Amino acid sequence: MSATLSIAQRDFKGFFGTPLGWIAACIIFFISGILFFLVVQYLLMRGQSIDPVADIFGQVLGFLNYINIFVVPAFTMKTMSEDLSNGTYRLQLSAPISTWEIVAGKFLGIMFYFGIITFLMLIYPLFTYIFTEPDLKVLATGWLGLVLNIGAIVSIGLFIGSLTKNPVLSYLGSSFFIFVFIMSGYLPGIPDWYKKSVNLLELSSDFSKGILKTGSLATYMAIILVFLFLCRLVMENKKWRV
Repeated sequence: MSATLSIAQRDFKGFFGTPLGWIAACIIFFISGILFFLVVQYLLMRGQSIDPVADIFGQVLGFLNYINIFVVPAFTMKTMSEDLSNGTYRLQLSAPISTWEIVAGKFLGIMFYFGIITFLMLIYPLFTYIFTEPDLKVLATGWLGLVLNIGAIVSIGLFIGSLTKNPVLSYLGSSFFIFVFIMSGYLPGIPDWYKKSVNLLELSSDFSKGILKTGSLATYMAIILVFLFLCRLVMENKKWRV
């Protein structure tokens, strides 16, 4: 466990030690800030009473789930493919730690980073307290859905990143695979359970509405665990070839 946290801490600090972490944070806050402003202005112009969480944060969080498809793979690219290309993975293998600990550490390092970002975004609900009292239940489930969505994308990105040492291929492959993974649910003849399982954007929409379904929660956890397991298999295979 200590090895996992050490790897997570190294990657977490590395994000803020490079332009990647700051640029990604600026992009997320810039886009979410503009969307928050536009949604508030539009709803105020309509002159209708609104639920600040359902009407505002539901749209902001929903849009962020789209943005994460293109932002998160940049971090999995850095933690996985760059480690494979610069030889850091070889150094980690020389230590008495398992492949599971390495994969889990990389996963937690990225999640710690986005955990800080999502925590700082609480400025939006704090702002709405000036005018009204938002539904904390809807707010909590919405943020939970955002975190789970990020976790699913991180696990997929780590798996794709473990397949190549090329950071560019890792980023493009992760974004493309996630897109295909979601769109595969729209193929004709696909069972309904599969459609609901692979559509990450639809799964997160339930959380943003304050709906906490055990099925959606279990689906997110299954996606995360399956792709982390696949990543571990690939890394274990590379271990014997290093």
